Amino acid sequence: MSVTEYLKWFEDHPGKMTDTYSHLGSSNADTVPYTKHEISGQTVEELRKHVLGESSSSGANMANEDALYRGKVLEAPNVMMTLRYLCKFTEEDNITSTYPVMEPDVYDALQMASSIDHKLYFHKPVHIPVPGVRDQYVTMQGEVINELKSQMLGNGELKRNYISQVQHQMVCTGGDFALVSVLSKSGQLTVYPIERDNEWIADYLKEVAEFWRRVEENDPYPEAIDNDFVADLNSLDESDTLIHLLEKRQEFDVQKKQFDEDKKSIDEGIKQVLKRFDVSKAFVGPFKLSLTTVERKAQPERMVPATPGSTYEKLTVSLNKENVQ
Repeated sequence: MSVTEYLKWFEDHPGKMTDTYSHLGSSNADTVPYTKHEISGQTVEELRKHVLGESSSSGANMANEDALYRGKVLEAPNVMMTLRYLCKFTEEDNITSTYPVMEPDVYDALQMASSIDHKLYFHKPVHIPVPGVRDQYVTMQGEVINELKSQMLGNGELKRNYISQVQHQMVCTGGDFALVSVLSKSGQLTVYPIERDNEWIADYLKEVAEFWRRVEENDPYPEAIDNDFVADLNSLDESDTLIHLLEKRQEFDVQKKQFDEDKKSIDEGIKQVLKRFDVSKAFVGPFKLSLTTVERKAQPERMVPATPGSTYEKLTVSLNKENVQ
């Protein structure tokens, strides 16, 4: 299907959305385990109230409408760019692409569902490079979820929310692999390969079960503790041990400061000897010495005032193994 056909299809099919009152969708996958969505800021208690119909969802509806419209414009090009990218690592006929995906995937055991953006199937193994990491690949074969993202403000980075989403989707599909295709604000595509994280999923499913329990029993989540909260630990059984460790740490800080001052004084003494004899390289006993002048480059002004160029002396001391008996 061409891009034009995709867009025309969307005119008659405005999009598929998971029923957020009966099932947890992948858009909730960051809120439940972390208690607050990384991007929207929605708390897990706000989500619980939404499911119970106790809070307004107009903001969420507007966000969904915006996302659907943006998807209508950018999802199809994202799909085509992703396929073009994947063909760098495998033959075109090794890839089966399904887009749009018409039906949501459901994990009924915990009322979870997900509307996958794009599904791929690799008939033979494909080695997908990990962006930003040299010589690291994820080998994928079989069904692969493809989450399509368009960032209006970002530079194509992989957000925690995206990872939560595809792990949720892999629960719903039973899959092991996902790709997150991120279009940056400049139009640059970055494709991140993600593997199923069974440890994360196990913890996540416990949180999902707890969420539905609180919905069913109308049991609110406790209020989040303010980050400025200061706890009094004096009543703890381990308070004496903690105080002892803190005192030892303080002693270490004092000793370290003295050690640093002593080392600086020793270095200055060595430098003075080398300067007195006007040498930059020398050896004595089992040691080799080098005294060089290193130039600091001028730094442009950013969030702090500009730094002028300057020089400093670098002393290097190492063992002269040739003279070590």
